[in-house]
Amino acid sequence: MGKYLTNRQGVALITTVMIVALVVTMVVEFSRITVSEIEVSKNFSDEKKITYLAVSSINVLKDLLMLEGTHSKGDTLLEEWANGRGYFSSASAAFHEGKLEGEILDECGKINLNSLVGENGQFDETQKKLWERLLRQPRFGLTGDQIDAITHGVKDWIDKDDEVTGIFGAEDTSYRSRGYRCRNGAFHTLEELLLVNGMTKEIFFGNERGEGIHPYFTAFGRSEININTAPVPILMAFSDEMTEDIAFEMDKFRRDETNRKALENKTWYKDIWPYGNPLPENAMTTSSVTFSVHMKISLRENVKEIKAIIFRPLESEPSLIYWQET
Repeated sequence: MGKYLTNRQGVALITTVMIVALVVTMVVEFSRITVSEIEVSKNFSDEKKITYLAVSSINVLKDLLMLEGTHSKGDTLLEEWANGRGYFSSASAAFHEGKLEGEILDECGKINLNSLVGENGQFDETQKKLWERLLRQPRFGLTGDQIDAITHGVKDWIDKDDEVTGIFGAEDTSYRSRGYRCRNGAFHTLEELLLVNGMTKEIFFGNERGEGIHPYFTAFGRSEININTAPVPILMAFSDEMTEDIAFEMDKFRRDETNRKALENKTWYKDIWPYGNPLPENAMTTSSVTFSVHMKISLRENVKEIKAIIFRPLESEPSLIYWQET
């Protein structure tokens, strides 16, 4: 254990040094580009400065994720990327002209929209149960009919046939009046869920009656959910026997530095799980390949929010696969 901790401390030190260097590089590069652009054009806008800063930040975070992936077996909330808010705060302190806020989230800790339907075009029963256990939680305030409408609507949106699923499904005839057709294919973005019959802005974003469901789903993760990073409500969806107290005990366990080695194996939950029936381990993993970066950059009167998705495969360098500005 002592040798293991020493190695981890060494990696943490290297990571810290790299982060400092990367933040400095980001600010210097941003300043260099800014000065260069100003010399070329007097019309250099704050909006363009924000874009340069955002791109520089993403490049820094790609390096951070690559470093973590090289030195860590699996991904947990103990990794450096999980302290994304701290890194953005450090960069913001060096960015005297404005303010930079942000965080990094593990998309593989969420439920993948596209995993609800199997290769045969039918419900994947394990995934369907995950959806139903999650959406039944009182935090969302959904009725049984609303849950059925969402799950059946999503199935028909993904499957390739034109047959309506049950009484709650929806194919082309339900969408023609809205001006678009049923995709009959995989979701490309999470926001696409708003197009599906049964989904509303109130359910997606939340309102005074219930929390929004959007933080718990993704179109970029994998079918297996990272048990080390999944939000507590998703942990609660793994079993009908799961309680909020047990889920919080699991969350406490995975945030304890002394348990880092145990978190390499997805069966670590058995140290807390009091029942004989195991959780659906075929739907669980301890490693991740896709991460989202949420940034808010303010420069004088200009404010821009950016969501980016970084894909970090084990065999190659991370790449940017999605970018959205608002």
